[in-house]
Amino acid sequence: MLCPSCQAENPEHARRCNQCGAELAVAGVVIPAGHAAGAGFAGQFAMALHHWKNNLGGLAVLTLVFMLVSWIPFANIGFIAGYLRSILKVTRGEGQPQIGDLFNAWDCFGNLLVYVVLIIIASAMLNLVPLLGALASTALAFLAFPGIYLIVDRNVNFTDAFKWGLASIQANPGDWLLTYLVAAVISGLGALLLFIGVILTMPLGSLIYGQQYEASKP
Repeated sequence: MLCPSCQAENPEHARRCNQCGAELAVAGVVIPAGHAAGAGFAGQFAMALHHWKNNLGGLAVLTLVFMLVSWIPFANIGFIAGYLRSILKVTRGEGQPQIGDLFNAWDCFGNLLVYVVLIIIASAMLNLVPLLGALASTALAFLAFPGIYLIVDRNVNFTDAFKWGLASIQANPGDWLLTYLVAAVISGLGALLLFIGVILTMPLGSLIYGQQYEASKP
């Protein structure tokens, strides 16, 4: 795909030019009126759905293998990083999802491990509080999740990741909340359909988050 601004060649489904950063039209994507690709939750959802449909086979295989290896303690943090990095690759139109992607994100293992452990500890402590503890734990998960994508993408430390996630949500709370809720519902539907459903819905939920991250990344 040629960039209309600088005429640089880009991957077929790229959203932005790799050379100058200009937005690219994506053939076959129908964006609701009033929303450019990547602008607002409706546009981001449409792009996520487009990438999901065009890469469904590869995403399903990637998710299947991820589920088979994600039970391994500690190593699963590296596999989570690899899975999300593959999701970001698809989101950016940089290539097809590959099983090997799961094993190519160990560079951010340390930062992601610390981040996840701290969130788990904080969530467990909040859940000890009667009634409001569960709500506070859910709110913490909402606030913490964007930082995971930043660590996977930029390998920043856990403090900077959480600060950025919090600032990003404060700047655009509506789209982040819709992202969180819709991705959770879609992934939940997959769980209701048991194993086969999860390998189809998990990548869509992750792509929705990937699109929101791309629209908000520093």
